[in-house]
Amino acid sequence: YREILDERKHGDSSYFGKEMVRRNPKKRVIMSNFLGRVDLMLTDHRLIEDFFKKEPLYYSKDPFINYPSLLLMGNGLIMIENRRRKLHRKILSEAFEFNNLRKVQPIISEAISDHFSEIEREGRMSNVNIISEFQKITGDIVLKTFFGADFSKRSVNGKNITQFLAELVEASGLQLIKNPLTILFGGEILKLNLTKHDRRVSRETEELRAIAREVINMRREERKVKEHDRDFLDFILKYNQNNPDDQLSDAEIIDDMITLFIAGMDTTGHLLGYVVYILSKQPEYLTRIKNEAIANGINFDRITIDDLASLKYLDAFLKEALRFCSPAPYLFPRMATATHKLGDITILKGTIVNVGSNIIGFPHVPVSYTHLTLPTIYSV
Repeated sequence: YREILDERKHGDSSYFGKEMVRRNPKKRVIMSNFLGRVDLMLTDHRLIEDFFKKEPLYYSKDPFINYPSLLLMGNGLIMIENRRRKLHRKILSEAFEFNNLRKVQPIISEAISDHFSEIEREGRMSNVNIISEFQKITGDIVLKTFFGADFSKRSVNGKNITQFLAELVEASGLQLIKNPLTILFGGEILKLNLTKHDRRVSRETEELRAIAREVINMRREERKVKEHDRDFLDFILKYNQNNPDDQLSDAEIIDDMITLFIAGMDTTGHLLGYVVYILSKQPEYLTRIKNEAIANGINFDRITIDDLASLKYLDAFLKEALRFCSPAPYLFPRMATATHKLGDITILKGTIVNVGSNIIGFPHVPVSYTHLTLPTIYSV
């Protein structure tokens, strides 16, 4: 809960960790405790490397904190931990293979164009919450590329499904704060639906899943008449058809859709918003990005996946922006399932371990966003 307090007091959920490392750049571990819990934040790259090697053997996701995510995303790629995780990764990695991304690229371009045209028609170009708009765009793209354009046009309780799901994600994220009993009993108490907020999240989650199940069944029937290759749902159903002994269930397909929506909407929206902020403060980066695109003969009215792959400086710039202010600063906390060692440190069973990726990636200077300078660590 320190992250919540830091966010409220300093506007930065990682303030405590960044300050600790700034004062002592050689600090290897940041330790805190809450009631009987011991939490370790790894900041030393050797310990982090050892942690990732041993994570499958000695850790599971911490149910105390992660339960709201489990209720919403179920057995999606992020939350699942057993051998099924490999199957999810295999299918989704094939779905996101470069040639498959080419197929959905027109959907992406159309969604971006439609959203900015709407902003322009409404006269909001000079006064727009850019992060919120990017989240709307990326959320819409995820739904269209995963379940198809028809799914993204559906409405729930008078709201389009993108808005409905975005608000559901936000409500789910607030469950640990809205229900004070989670402080004592952890996230698992949420499944009892003791509060009005918890009951709302549970009801709306099921409403979303019911619509998704309907879409999957309709698509399955359509494919009996004529096979299509329009989006990721077609790809997954085709995989299931060709691999009857190793399939994703309908529930797992929905779990992955929600997982990708959250990952795409929240992290991509914040990254793009932060990138726009950097470019507005330091336009020399924008000039270099534009010059690279012009030198590569990019048609700004019709940018393709292959065009983006050729923009090496843009790729480096985005990686540096991710390092400087990651939109996903932490892993899901892991709980040690057995006593073991990370490097020379003994980790007792029950210890919570995490990696502060944005703490170790942040330059060791006072937390200030007034004058931003991205160090050129990527050679282009």
